[in-house]
Amino acid sequence: MSQINKRNNFMLNSMHMVRNKYKEYLGSLSNNIDKRKKIKDDNDIRKKIKDEVIGSALSFDFSSSAELASDYMDEVAQAYKSLGLGVVDVKASLSTKLVSGLASGFLQVIMEVGMHWDPILDLPYVPGSSIKGVMRSNALELCKMATDKEKCLRGVLEIFGSGEAFNEAKSIYNLGQFKTTASVGRVVVSNAYPVELSDGKLFEGDIVNPHYYKNNRIVKNEYEVKPVPVTSIAVRRGVKFRFIIGVKPFREVSEISRILFNNELKTPSEPILFLLAYSLSKGIGARTSKGYGYMDIDVKDIKIW
Repeated sequence: MSQINKRNNFMLNSMHMVRNKYKEYLGSLSNNIDKRKKIKDDNDIRKKIKDEVIGSALSFDFSSSAELASDYMDEVAQAYKSLGLGVVDVKASLSTKLVSGLASGFLQVIMEVGMHWDPILDLPYVPGSSIKGVMRSNALELCKMATDKEKCLRGVLEIFGSGEAFNEAKSIYNLGQFKTTASVGRVVVSNAYPVELSDGKLFEGDIVNPHYYKNNRIVKNEYEVKPVPVTSIAVRRGVKFRFIIGVKPFREVSEISRILFNNELKTPSEPILFLLAYSLSKGIGARTSKGYGYMDIDVKDIKIW
């Protein structure tokens, strides 16, 4: 296995820089240093490190990583086809910035706001489990508008499995005597990766602005509010992510499609494509209620088998 070149790996560059900065800082400390001065110095070095990592992320060239991710996704699509699965292969462009995995990845240690990060591809990603969960939740929401809700629910449970989907359905509907047998879902969802940059860039600056905390306590009086901005990064508008879903055959494709989308589709991949497109238009990742993670799909970027 070839070694990863640190000069072309953002994650390794960042961790190497953090280690050296802290090593230099700790070596400069005196045993007799004033405690209050040390706390201030600790905060200063953290801010300097965070600012440097953010600056590096905004200027780093991720184009080779995006190309590698595209090649990897080609292999995923081919693997699904070789297993006899239908395939939905879509590239979606961010219309708003995206964050995914706020408490995850190496960035969370550096800048408080994390991001799912693939250390091999050296890219952020949206986990397949998250994509599947969003699609399942949206399908269950669509069932609320169905005339035959029970039939709609059975169709969704067949597509996504009757484990977590059934538990989620129970929390939404009064199921009464509704029963189902345990089953594995009919979709296999891969992680989604950025495969095309926006004006040569992957990230843009971002900010979280907590208003109602002071000294780690909730502020009850509006006049005591003191916003403390937390700077971070988010995936840039215009970046394209690639989504690949393997689809096993399922029953009553036309009927389920008619109930969910008022459109009688013929192949199992088609309703999954519709559901993915619908889900991406409503946002994916974290902070979707704040307008993050909305995506658009161009017809030319859709492939289904």
